[in-house]
Amino acid sequence: MAAVTVAGTVPLSVLNPAGDSRVMGSTQVSVAFFATILTGEAVIFALSFLASSAWPSLKEIDAHIAFRVWVVIGWLGAMLLGVGLLTGAQALSTCGAVLFLLADVLGIFSFARLFGLASSGGRKRLLSRALERRLADGDGLIAGMHKRIATDDLLSSYLRELDAAVAANDANGVRDRVEELTAVPVAFAGARGRAGLHLEVLHRLAKAALAGRLDSTVAATCGQLLVDSLLTQIDAAREQGRSGVLTPDEAAALAGHSGRYLAWLAATAWTMSTRQVTTPAAARDLVAFSVHARDSITFTLDPDPPFADTGAALGTAIDGPLGVLAWVRQFVEFHGSAQANAFYPVFELLTGTKFRGNYWDGASILTELRAALFGTGDARVDTPEADRARVAFVNVDLFDRTWTLVSVGALTTLRNVALPHPPALVRPEFTPDRRLLAAYVRTYASHRYVSTAREARIALMRLLGRGEHPTSLWARSSALLGECSYPVPVPLIEPCERVAGCVLAVACRLAPLRPGDDARQLRLFLQHLPDDVLAAVRRLAARTLPLRDDQLPSADPVEEVVERLDLIRWATPASTAGAA
Repeated sequence: MAAVTVAGTVPLSVLNPAGDSRVMGSTQVSVAFFATILTGEAVIFALSFLASSAWPSLKEIDAHIAFRVWVVIGWLGAMLLGVGLLTGAQALSTCGAVLFLLADVLGIFSFARLFGLASSGGRKRLLSRALERRLADGDGLIAGMHKRIATDDLLSSYLRELDAAVAANDANGVRDRVEELTAVPVAFAGARGRAGLHLEVLHRLAKAALAGRLDSTVAATCGQLLVDSLLTQIDAAREQGRSGVLTPDEAAALAGHSGRYLAWLAATAWTMSTRQVTTPAAARDLVAFSVHARDSITFTLDPDPPFADTGAALGTAIDGPLGVLAWVRQFVEFHGSAQANAFYPVFELLTGTKFRGNYWDGASILTELRAALFGTGDARVDTPEADRARVAFVNVDLFDRTWTLVSVGALTTLRNVALPHPPALVRPEFTPDRRLLAAYVRTYASHRYVSTAREARIALMRLLGRGEHPTSLWARSSALLGECSYPVPVPLIEPCERVAGCVLAVACRLAPLRPGDDARQLRLFLQHLPDDVLAAVRRLAARTLPLRDDQLPSADPVEEVVERLDLIRWATPASTAGAA
């Protein structure tokens, strides 16, 4: 810019040189004005910015107010003026005087821009634009964002300022940093980097609140801002072809990961509260935030949410079975709230029709979904959504395998029933109510594609011994999650690595569902397991499935697993009502 200004000034000065008296008069006025502007900017700097602050950095401020440009032009004008007066070259002195005048014009522009930064809102706008530009420079994978942060000076400076505000328990500072990030527009080139940075900031705030370094109310409020911003980005994926947004499958994977992280956060807050590491108030705020945010995710992805009040709330970013699986397989982990509710939009997205049953009373969503896609007669659904789902699952065997794999993650990560549930942490869908836990487990247990111990053993061997074909729906969802899941602090674990969970997922499908059912086939299945595997299954069941209040654990590991799986029958509201 300085070079353009000089290039335009020199020809005019050569063609129309002014006399020394006029040059000196103009210069005196220009110098006085130049000094006034420079003093004003110095005062604003002194009052508005800290010398130790790296956010905003001097580089960002200079790029915004063009400080170096107008100072250099003023310096160049002074040099040309001095040389012209000493040598009697009127063209040079005239050029110097004109450059001084132009420097004053640019100085007023710079002063006005700097004055705008003196307010908190002005700095937020500047820094939000700085983040937008930097995130747009390299839009890699969401999963790789934590590595990029370590090598990016601007992003590292932003997070250092966030950490400093957290360390000082500065609520306004934390909120300002979060608002700078959430103000970054959704439709721009850095969508994946934007999502990854959201997840990084959310984790830092949650970690600080768990450790007592940040007020939990501030963490929950700012966390909700981040989740709302992520949901806006996820919802924008509906506009396929729009530049700068995630694909529908990426949006679904991001929604699933966000829901999984929130479930982990609630479970961690609950655990740390029972161990008196996190205060009850902080745990309560984080649990309430997690439950509300997970409800928001389900509401956003439900094509026909029950409480939609505008037409904009209808529809969803998910447009196929791959997105459905990428979302729900993560959403059900860590005993997340409302995980059974999530199967209602899953059913609608895969079949194009609504599920009318009530899981609380024992209705089986997966059984009806299986019949709708691969059944015969009136149960079979013929819609475009169902046709796409049938193509994606390929056949009924792979359908059963897929949902068994989903249930492995859900059952393995249930909360520890041996720990007390503080009354302060009771929230809808986050309670010690055994009927709710039974309803969650029954969601998978009622998916009855095996009926004998022999069939269960074959299903287990196929589950553990057969690798996924790269083109299978599960393998494609794993590849997608590898790109779209933030690996801190909950890395993705494949079900085949959870042997005890695989056994329990198959075993629950043999467990008695109704008062008249028996557990003979379940016992036969468990009795043929190796001792070390059975011991691992027993430990998992003891951690996740409670016994009746008047019941003691059996000395026989087979009987203990059977007794704990009986939760499905005795804690179901319908059977309880029938017994009464």
